[in-house]
Amino acid sequence: MSQVALYNLGCSKNLIDGERILYLFRSAGFELTRDPQIADIIIVNTCAFIREAQEEAIDTILEAASQKKNGNCKTLIVSGCFSQRYRKQVAEKFPEVDLWVGVNDWQQMLRNLYKQMKPSTFERELSGLQATQYLKIAEGCSHGCTFCVIPGIRGRFVSRETREIIDEARWLYQSGVKELILVAQDTSFFGRDRGSSLTSLLEQLLAKTEFPWIRCMYLHPRYVDQNLLELIAREPRICSYFDIPLQHISEPILRSMNRTPLTKEIYNLIEQIRTVVPDASIRSSFILGFPGETNTHFKELLSFIEFARFDKLGVFPFSAEQGTKAFELKPRPRIATAIKRCEELMLVQREISREILESKIGSTMEVIIDDISEDPSFNFEARSQSDAPEVDGKVLLTSGDFTPGTISSVKIIGASDYDLFAEPLSGR
Repeated sequence: MSQVALYNLGCSKNLIDGERILYLFRSAGFELTRDPQIADIIIVNTCAFIREAQEEAIDTILEAASQKKNGNCKTLIVSGCFSQRYRKQVAEKFPEVDLWVGVNDWQQMLRNLYKQMKPSTFERELSGLQATQYLKIAEGCSHGCTFCVIPGIRGRFVSRETREIIDEARWLYQSGVKELILVAQDTSFFGRDRGSSLTSLLEQLLAKTEFPWIRCMYLHPRYVDQNLLELIAREPRICSYFDIPLQHISEPILRSMNRTPLTKEIYNLIEQIRTVVPDASIRSSFILGFPGETNTHFKELLSFIEFARFDKLGVFPFSAEQGTKAFELKPRPRIATAIKRCEELMLVQREISREILESKIGSTMEVIIDDISEDPSFNFEARSQSDAPEVDGKVLLTSGDFTPGTISSVKIIGASDYDLFAEPLSGR
C-alpha cells in the first residue's frame, strides 16, 4: 500500500487545507505516515505570506526533493500559497516536483490524478491537540492592506455557508473536540458578503453544538461591533478573548497601510471592549519599520501600548513583499532599526504582561489540559480562556493527575513574564 507524508507549513488556515488533503488520500486507500523517508508520495503544503515563509517553503521543497532522490518517494506534490503565487515562475527550477496545486484547485487536480479519490466537503485528518481544533469559516480577504499579499493569492473574501460550518462543527465535536477556534483572514467580516454576521454564526453554534469553549481569532478592528461584544459578554462558552491585529496606532502610518479604524477610533474600541467585556483578554500585533515610520510614530505606539495594556502582543519587522503597494513606498527604515524597535516595544510589553499575570495569583480559573509537560518541573501544560494555542502563554500545573483534553478548575500560585503556575483545586 502506498504511503503519504505531509509537510504542513504556515498558519492554522493552511493547516486545515493540509488536513483535508490528507483525508482525500486516506479516503482513496492510501496509508498516512509521518516519516517522509518511507513515503511513496510527499506533499509540501506551503505558505508565502512573507519572505521568511517563502524561504522556508523553498528549503522544505528542496528537502523533499532530496528524499525523492534518495528515498522511496516517487511523487512530490507542492500545494498552498507558495504554489499558488509562484508555480509558473519556479516550476522549471524544481524538476523534481510532479504536481503544483494552488489554494483553490487542489481538490480537483488531485482527483484528476488519483481517480479513486472521493470529493469531500470538510472532512479532515485532524492533527495537533485533539481537543482543540480550528474551523475555517471563510476564504480570501477584501480589505486591501498595502503590505499584504493575501488578496492576490487567495482572492476576495468569501464566507462559507453557515449550514456547512455547523455540519463541520458538529463533526468536530463528535470527534472529541472541546475548544473550537474559528479562523479566517478576518473572522469579524464573516457573513457581511451574505447579509449575515459573525454574531449570528456564533449564536447558531451555541444553539446547535455543545462546545464548552468557542474562540475567535483574527478579528479586524473595523468589524468588532457592539452586538458581538454583548454576545461574548453574556455567553460563558465564548472565550472573552479578542485577537485584533491593529498593525499600528499612528494615523499617517495607518493611512499608508490602508487600515481603518484610525487612531481615535482604536482608542475608543479598546475602551469599549474593556467596558462591555470586563474580563476581556486582548491580543494584538504590530508592524515596526513600515515605510515612513519615524521615531515620533514609534514613540506614539509605545504610548498606546502603555494605555491599552494588552494581555498578549506580537510585533514583527516590516517585510517588503513584491506585488503589494507598500513594496514601492519610501523612505523605508533600516531593518536594524525595525528590529530594535520591536525589541524595545516587547520590553515594555513584558513588564505589562508580568503585572497582569501576577494580579491573577490566588485566583481560580478553568483551564484546558493540553498535554504532559516536557519540563520535569511541571506535570501538565494547560491554557486558560485567555490563551490561544501556539501564540500565547501557558498555565503550567505543578501537581495533579489530569487527562489531556479535559477542562478543569485550578488555583493560580505563581507567574512569570508570560506563563502562569497553578495547582489543582481538588488534588487530582
